[in-house]
Amino acid sequence: FNTLSKSTKKLAEYKCDTNEAICLKLVRFPEDLEDDSTTFHPEYSHQSFGDDEVAFGYKGLQIQLFYTAGNLSTLFKVKYSSKVNEKFDCVEADDIEGKIREIIPAGFTCNTDDFISLLEKDANFKPFGTLLHTYTVHNEEAGDLTYQIHKADMTCPGFQEYHERLQTFLMWFIETASFIDTDDDRWDFFLLFEKYNKDGETLYATVGYMTVYNYYVYPDKTRPRVSQMLILPPFQGEGHGAQLLEAVHRFYCNLPKVQDITAEDPSESYVKLRDYVLVKLCQSLTSFAADKLHLGFSAEMAAEAQEKLKINKKHARRVYEILRLKATDMSDEEKAKAYRLEVKKRLFGPYRKNQRELTKMRKCLRPEELVSHMGQMDTQVQHEELEKSYQDLVADYRRTIERLATQA
Repeated sequence: FNTLSKSTKKLAEYKCDTNEAICLKLVRFPEDLEDDSTTFHPEYSHQSFGDDEVAFGYKGLQIQLFYTAGNLSTLFKVKYSSKVNEKFDCVEADDIEGKIREIIPAGFTCNTDDFISLLEKDANFKPFGTLLHTYTVHNEEAGDLTYQIHKADMTCPGFQEYHERLQTFLMWFIETASFIDTDDDRWDFFLLFEKYNKDGETLYATVGYMTVYNYYVYPDKTRPRVSQMLILPPFQGEGHGAQLLEAVHRFYCNLPKVQDITAEDPSESYVKLRDYVLVKLCQSLTSFAADKLHLGFSAEMAAEAQEKLKINKKHARRVYEILRLKATDMSDEEKAKAYRLEVKKRLFGPYRKNQRELTKMRKCLRPEELVSHMGQMDTQVQHEELEKSYQDLVADYRRTIERLATQA
């Protein structure tokens, strides 16, 4: 038993957390390779290494995936201090290289010198597609930095290979990520780049991107649906997501055939981002003027948001609630109550549907069956749930309003 626990303990030392072991870098200068401050790590690695996000068979494991900042040419190396010995330990180490190769496309290098020469070629890298929007962000250390948003598609020379390298980041930062079928020509790609200087030349670094699928809407419209969106970690928290989403919205607003813009299975952070962008766009519309908000959500609001900004009714209603909160003096009891009732009335919709279903059930269920269903729809619980939904929603709305105030 003792020897067993010893070997178990020994083998436990050969387990590594893959979210820590995987080291990612976006390299601009050769010295970045040795600089730990430029390294970042995945949030997720379960798609390659299972739900435990563990690699077995190595001590001191480091999986290096370094990319040139612009073209994303890739250096892939696996390092470790020791590895289990199949002959002595009777266990096999995980095939790290095999697992990573399933995600990253062919054409990477495992040699640092080769990577350095690829890095020099990055000086020739130019953004793909057509330029949609340019903006600057003030940076404490670097001064004003310039960013460009481009729209690309698979017909751009070299873009398909570049996209294959870019999409590998999704696996590490989006929990339910999957690669898209790029043979389908209804995909649009929006890319974000930062301009930077190196040896007196202007170079471009990849910051993030968004993929949008154009669904057909009968008889002659399309409904662009945001599928994936990622701002790479070194650039997060600087407002780039909002810039990208706004530029994409404005692009589709100018296309007559677009019905409205939606998103596929949006995350909580995406919904907050969208709230901010849509409120920013809608606050200049006449139907959303401050003096009209207390009159309630109107058909004019829905129509104007749809027509001018391609925003569907559900999202327009949310924008109205945020702008109305912004325009309401919540310390005035009567105004606050009117606002609360207005929002709760919408939130109560699903509960009301439950009530209707319950009434239908009453007609066809035996008393003991009815009791089990009644329990699910206890009025007291409903009120508590409704109150919690309302409070959570208002907290989110307030954050959006604060963000608008700081960006104004």
